[in-house]
Amino acid sequence: MEFSFSKEPGLVILNHLSSMLPVGVDIQVYFCNKTGDIFKSEYKNGKTETHEINDDNELSQVFDIRKQRKNPYSWELSREQLDFIKSAGKRNIQFSLQNENEHLMLSMRYNSIFDKNNDVVFLSFREDMSFFGIEGGHIKMNTENKTIIANLLYKSSVSILQVAQEDYDSLKKFTSKTQTTISNVKQYKDKLKQLREDHHKNIVSIAQSFIQNLSKKYCVEFIFTDECINALKDFSSNLPRLQDIVENAALYAYNLNSFRKKGTVTIEEEYLELGQSDISARTETARNVRTSYKLNRKERAEIMLNKIELAVKRVMANKDRVTGINVGKAFETPITAAAITDYLKKHFDEINEILEENPSRFPEARANFKPLQNVIPLSNRVKSA
Repeated sequence: MEFSFSKEPGLVILNHLSSMLPVGVDIQVYFCNKTGDIFKSEYKNGKTETHEINDDNELSQVFDIRKQRKNPYSWELSREQLDFIKSAGKRNIQFSLQNENEHLMLSMRYNSIFDKNNDVVFLSFREDMSFFGIEGGHIKMNTENKTIIANLLYKSSVSILQVAQEDYDSLKKFTSKTQTTISNVKQYKDKLKQLREDHHKNIVSIAQSFIQNLSKKYCVEFIFTDECINALKDFSSNLPRLQDIVENAALYAYNLNSFRKKGTVTIEEEYLELGQSDISARTETARNVRTSYKLNRKERAEIMLNKIELAVKRVMANKDRVTGINVGKAFETPITAAAITDYLKKHFDEINEILEENPSRFPEARANFKPLQNVIPLSNRVKSA
């Protein structure tokens, strides 16, 4: 959106005068814009055309026209009349009562806000005043009504320019204040974001220090997954609570990988037992993150059920008993029976939700694996076909 008062003063005057005067009055405006370029804008037959003046000869003429003069307005000969008088060799081209009816072009001058010269307006009138809607036939313009017309048009234009300038200044102040406010809000948000990032880094750094001692004790290297690190970003409880959560997760991961004597033990996001009181619920975004986290636990539980189903089938194919020990050994990466049982208990809700959604899935594990049967209702157990 472009406000009318934000345009160059020359265009403001042209728009004002063209809305006041009948279509029969032609208007020309020569003005300077804020970059110092010179323009001509013309209103004729209800249409406005504006172009920049680049021709050196025309620029020279306009420069002479825009020079400052004492009188703010004057009635002059039209260009056509002036050219005719010069070509006819007439010398008397000054305004007088004898040639008053030939002076039908009103020029008005306004101090430019962009340079030291004037923005100049030329209005070309007809000799009679019928186009103003005055009844009585062809009443010619005389000195008195010319003075009235010039005063009214000039003063109204000055008033419009003043109002436009005041509105423009007000808009600039409002814009400046708004930009300052927006900048302050942005700085505050950036600062808050930085504080959160620093808090997250500190929490992760402290959590890393907690598992370093465990790494030495169990002769393995405990590491967090990216999801696990992200899950800690909103931790808001005390440090003893953080230590308890992190070390329990590390030990749980270690038990799942107890067949490995050495190497790296990965701490997954789902191993962190974070309660509602451990997480800062600042915004709806944070709540959405926790919802996504819950969905992620369900996906991981489904992966575990797939692993159990495949392991049960391997055990049955080898004609071994379907026990926790044998199933744990049949995993691609073997785990303990206790780790499987513990996992199933901790993911009780997610597991039952998955089994209820599709009762035909994981048939061998449902029918034959006791640790899974212990965490699901009898109605969800399916005999193998």
